[in-house]
Amino acid sequence: MKKVNILLLIISLCNVINGQVIDNKLQGYYKAKSDSAMYSFFEFDGNGKVNIVGIGTGYYFTKGDSLIVYPDKSLFKFKIKNNALIGASSWVENETWIKKDTVVANNRKDAVLSQKNAVLLNEYYKITDSRTALDYMLSDTDTKAHAEKISQLCNQGLSKACLDYFGMLLLQDQGFETLLNNQKNEKSKPINPVIIALGNKIIAQGEIEGYTVLGAYYYLLGNKEKAKELWNTGADKGSQQSAMGLMQIEME
Repeated sequence: MKKVNILLLIISLCNVINGQVIDNKLQGYYKAKSDSAMYSFFEFDGNGKVNIVGIGTGYYFTKGDSLIVYPDKSLFKFKIKNNALIGASSWVENETWIKKDTVVANNRKDAVLSQKNAVLLNEYYKITDSRTALDYMLSDTDTKAHAEKISQLCNQGLSKACLDYFGMLLLQDQGFETLLNNQKNEKSKPINPVIIALGNKIIAQGEIEGYTVLGAYYYLLGNKEKAKELWNTGADKGSQQSAMGLMQIEME
């Protein structure tokens, strides 16, 4: 642990020297200035997680006056100016969000761990740039090398990378057509212990979407009871995606 703390301190000092401090302590409720904005508000918890208009959560970090947000499979870029966020990428471009007085809980309990996650997410950003996990899944080019880098970030504790890696393993195991149709694989396949272990690892990291992806895997295997159990837990903990999984089962 001491070695990790020293490494993070060195990285932090380098960032300060370069004028590009990396962190995820941005906190507060930011409301869209315009009623026409696609996303009416963002709530930042001061610990790397953002509530996006109440229908999902994403990851974020700041680097200098830049803010990077990962809303699931996409990417938002903002510029921070005083108490405002200025959209600087697709979906948020030319829109402004103003910080309001609405109280948002601060979930920053361990500053060292939070800083580590911010640094790791910045490394993830440098690896993926504007490409998403789906982009890599749809192309064989550099897929193996990319998967290895994502796996390394996952092993260092970055939940975002673990979720990406879970998707890669799921694609290899079930095939693209099965995932595209979101249906049970017609060819019965045995449970893959590597996928199960990774799903449980994501849950152990405190990432509620671990219940979502692990439930999805059981659903594809045809075990709807186990899928429902996991999605119920995820929904109870606040996962909108798990709740959507439950709705899918109920509609069948």
